[in-house]
Parts: sequence; C-alpha cells; structure tokens
Amino acid sequence: MNLQEERGATDAVEARWQRMPLTWRLVRDRAESKTLSQGVLALLAAASAEPRLRRLYPFTKQWTLWFSSRTSPPFNVDVPAAEPLPDGRFRVRGPRGEQVVGETDTAEAAIALVVAQLPADGQA
Repeated sequence: MNLQEERGATDAVEARWQRMPLTWRLVRDRAESKTLSQGVLALLAAASAEPRLRRLYPFTKQWTLWFSSRTSPPFNVDVPAAEPLPDGRFRVRGPRGEQVVGETDTAEAAIALVVAQLPADGQA
C-alpha cells in the first residue's frame, strides 16, 4: 500500500468512527429498539476510547459491532465483535460470530474483552 492509499484508509476509518454514533442516535430516536440502540451507542463510545480498536474500521450488522482491517466489503474480521442484549447486558462473540467469548454488565467490560482478544503482534 502506498502512502496515499494508506492515508485514504486512515481517513475512511476516522470518518466512520465520527459518523457511526450519529447514525445510531437517529436509530434510537426513531424508537427502533431503544435498549439495543442505546447498547450499540455505549459500545461505540467504549470502543472509540481504545486506540487499538480506533485503527480498525467499525461496522454494525444486526445490532452487533464488528471491527475490520479493511474499509470496504468484503470486510476482514479477525477480532471479536460485541453486541447489546435485550436485558441491557452485552455479549462478546469470536471473529466468526459463533463462539461466545463472554457476557458482561457494561459496554466498557465488553470492549475490554474484545481488546483482550486482539493479537499481541500489534496488527490490530
């Protein structure tokens, strides 16, 4: 990847981090499952405070927050995802979405579980 492509990807990631909370506030305000919408917003806030996750492209699918090393489909998902639950708790799933890594009471704890599963080599 050349410097211009790298800068473009960095800008796309940052723009996405800025845009996602706005989008999810609109979803919440339209009364589309306020508990789940508020949960996604809490996950976004917690994840945005984590520098290693901030380098990844965030996206949501079916109320679940995923992180990709690519900025466009097909996304490359190598780290766990986090999702709000209807009871206000949070679940962390493995990169393929099948394995449950754990459930937590707070978005911050869920994101801490995601960060704990990041590769140690600094790639994520």
